[in-house]
Amino acid sequence: MSFKSKLVALWVFTVFSTSLAWAEESVVADKFEVTYGINRSNQSLLNGVLVTYKNDPTINVTYETAKGFASVQNGLGLWLVRNEQVKLGYSLNYMMGRYASADTRYNGMGNVAGSVAAYAWGEWQPVKDAVTVYGNYSSALRTNNGALAQWGVTLGVPVVHKVNVFIDVSRYWANQRYLQTYYGVTSAQAGSSNTYSAFTPTNSGTLYSNTLWGAMVEATKDIDVVIGVGKSSATGLLMNSPLLDRKTQTNATVVLNQRFGTH
Repeated sequence: MSFKSKLVALWVFTVFSTSLAWAEESVVADKFEVTYGINRSNQSLLNGVLVTYKNDPTINVTYETAKGFASVQNGLGLWLVRNEQVKLGYSLNYMMGRYASADTRYNGMGNVAGSVAAYAWGEWQPVKDAVTVYGNYSSALRTNNGALAQWGVTLGVPVVHKVNVFIDVSRYWANQRYLQTYYGVTSAQAGSSNTYSAFTPTNSGTLYSNTLWGAMVEATKDIDVVIGVGKSSATGLLMNSPLLDRKTQTNATVVLNQRFGTH
């Protein structure tokens, strides 16, 4: 069984076995939220996939009903499971491209077009508002873009009234096609306005391991302020790419999360 199949099968089994164990499934209200601010990572709404992290504006609009969801982060889709502790959905989403003008590490490498992607995502809160386990898997319809996955866990602890601190630990994984398209160097690209040697990834694997420490402050009944800073470390697999010039970079976020009432 492929890694993709194992990942999906394990996630589906965990979610469904957990949800079936509950005698009653609570009714979840519709949700409309907007998150906006500044984010520093290798995934930028403004500049696409980056090697050199930047402080870029970010926004995520989320609308959820009993039947489905629409958001910048998770695309347009339908639920398999949705209750107070578990969410599992599938959707059409967008896999970011790469822009040569956005990062000097791409000099001579050209652009990579983004792609519509089949997408599955889920989150599980075994301890509500304190422990969240999450994951997503994206497979581009433009096959050269490959597949990208993320999984992680967030632990939150209240410290004073209206202030929680948290730590988030996550991993990014990609298949060989994704690695070749975004981080590989063909013989034609080698030496073309750069000093890179040819590089052809032969394996799938983990790209980055990320850790983010932060705090969430309830500014008003409907607005939270989230501040976080941490580090993102490229794996040995990704460091084989000549596009990478450093192993560890700072990741950070400063965002406002605003909730709007729906009925």
